[in-house]
Amino acid sequence: MPFLGIDLGTGGIRSVVVDEKGRILDQNQKKLEKINLSMQEGESEQDPLEWIDILEDCLDELFARKSNRSVKAIAVDGTSGTILPVNSLGIPLGKALMHNDMRSVLEANECKDIFNGLCSPTFALPKILWMRKYLNLDDDVLFLHSSDFIYSWLAGTTEIPTDFTNAMKTGVDLNRIEWSEHLSLSGFRLPPVLHPGEVFGRLHSRLIDKWGLDKNVELVTGATDSNAAFYASGASQPGDWSSTIGTTLAVKGLSVKQIEDKNGRIYCHKHPDGSWLPGGASNAGGEIIREQFSSREEIIETILESSKVKVEGLVYPSTRVGERLPFANPDFRPFNTIKNPNENNFYLACSEGIAFTEKMVFELLNDLGAKTSGNLFAMGGTTKSCVGMQIRADIHQKTIKVPAHPNSAFGSAILAASGHFGESVSSLSSQMVEIFKEVEPIAGFTGEYCEKYQQFRELCLQDN
Repeated sequence: MPFLGIDLGTGGIRSVVVDEKGRILDQNQKKLEKINLSMQEGESEQDPLEWIDILEDCLDELFARKSNRSVKAIAVDGTSGTILPVNSLGIPLGKALMHNDMRSVLEANECKDIFNGLCSPTFALPKILWMRKYLNLDDDVLFLHSSDFIYSWLAGTTEIPTDFTNAMKTGVDLNRIEWSEHLSLSGFRLPPVLHPGEVFGRLHSRLIDKWGLDKNVELVTGATDSNAAFYASGASQPGDWSSTIGTTLAVKGLSVKQIEDKNGRIYCHKHPDGSWLPGGASNAGGEIIREQFSSREEIIETILESSKVKVEGLVYPSTRVGERLPFANPDFRPFNTIKNPNENNFYLACSEGIAFTEKMVFELLNDLGAKTSGNLFAMGGTTKSCVGMQIRADIHQKTIKVPAHPNSAFGSAILAASGHFGESVSSLSSQMVEIFKEVEPIAGFTGEYCEKYQQFRELCLQDN
């Protein structure tokens, strides 16, 4: 029984057809031609009509295969904070302001009360205020998140809901699953809010006829891309955590209680099953390794796997000034104390620095009252590094599990199945996620890192 997950990412669209046991039946991926239509610093916008063109190409290709045409349900994820205005027919009235657009600084200050004092220009609500101020929009304009816009096209109507993960940065009250009372007199329209994984409609007959699909293909509410990726990690019990290390480090975990951080390092999404998803993102991560070793990483990995190199010195694994997690310091400058800076030493120190930063994040979570004793699931490009994964397992003294399909589209397919079967997302995640490998720690090895970790931590916090 096939289910379709669609991931509308920053650079393109990924589609994956998955059965109820988590087996991938088919998939494809196509890039957008224009990642950013704005030439202004701090601005990031895309043409939503190109999203539709690319998605239609993806689905034309998938449904050219007869075996994919029995798909039962579809769910879509998109980037958090991306928003656009449409008219009553769903036609865009402007470009989509992307998740990383920073133009609405003044508007973000106006929204702080809605978000308990913490609101970034990257949030959707300040972008809405900016568009209302500077674009010539009708009073009854409807604002849709990126995945909402895709659903509107799939359903053939603007009478579609959004989900509470996308709505979080637009002003939803996560306890009531309704728009904040502050928005009641806003004068603009937003979709109604549902849980991720709820059936809300059917694929439009025009598209069913076009591709020769079954008549009752269900549309199921989706999520933001990071939440969809979490559902694909395998984490399903309180105390389980997903740690994604790609360009940057991002963590998200399951908690029975809402975790609050007055300093804004950790924020809380809500899980479709009712528990909470505390998490956050760091500037540290694999970007520094990619920039320095993009053509030699495999060679260095081979050298380090066959030797017992120990590096004297510490590296904070970031290429940027400022940090937001595990500490908040806009003026923080990454450090490098290596005395013998050959590439093997630097690569190893960066790998250790990533694991030390990750350890600091989990210590912060513990201090804030989160349970971190469950399973640790690793996602992101750095899972390909055998050296880095072993270092992480040794420093945490915990088995690290790597899922076979760690991507947002797979998480959306889980949501589609959850809606169709009426089962919880956690249950479907446990059933559908396959663990590709497990990295076991070397018992007691953490002792060799204790002193280095304390030095690393002191360097990070000395100016905070």
